Amino acid sequence: MSQNGLKSAYAALLKRHRLTPNPDQLALVNRLSNLQTSLHHQHTNPETQTPLKGIYIYGDVGTGKSRIADLFASTLPPSITHRRIHFYEFMMDIHTRLHRARSSPSYTGDPLVQIGRDVRAQSQVLCFDEFQVTDIADALILKRLFGAIWESGGVMVSTSNRPPEDLYENGLNRDLFLPFVGELRRNCEVWRMEGRGGWMFSLLILESLGRV
Repeated sequence: MSQNGLKSAYAALLKRHRLTPNPDQLALVNRLSNLQTSLHHQHTNPETQTPLKGIYIYGDVGTGKSRIADLFASTLPPSITHRRIHFYEFMMDIHTRLHRARSSPSYTGDPLVQIGRDVRAQSQVLCFDEFQVTDIADALILKRLFGAIWESGGVMVSTSNRPPEDLYENGLNRDLFLPFVGELRRNCEVWRMEGRGGWMFSLLILESLGRV
């Protein structure tokens, strides 16, 4: 991947009219490109293991956040292991692992820490689409699961229609979920995508990317 791979891929989508651009999209592309550079630097300089913050992106449908997250994942350097997945499917996988661990004859204690470490060992970057929490079974395990992932050096990039504070809104025993929101904010930069942009921004964005 070239250092400008994400920016080039974004510019190509604009030229093909596959995205309706706005300045917030460009700002997010630049921020995610910087994250890619930091991940690559960390991989090539393992002695500098400064924890990297992920990015939690939220906004209305139609702002282009999911497409940009797709581009981020597809243009990551091959050396950076990653997983691009819908959050619901990811949690289904976690519950399968949890059931398997609890069914093991050697099962003792809470297996979520080891599951989180295993997830991190398989993928340094987790790139989620539609991060939402509606199930108490998910709500009650997220802090322990992601705590292990983040402590092991995992990075999360996620899209959502809700800000972190609105996740699991009005959910049963929500007070037990709220500590996860604090951990999410500590380990991720929260990025708000504004409303859809108009075509008046196309030329400005393309010029900023050096494509015109």
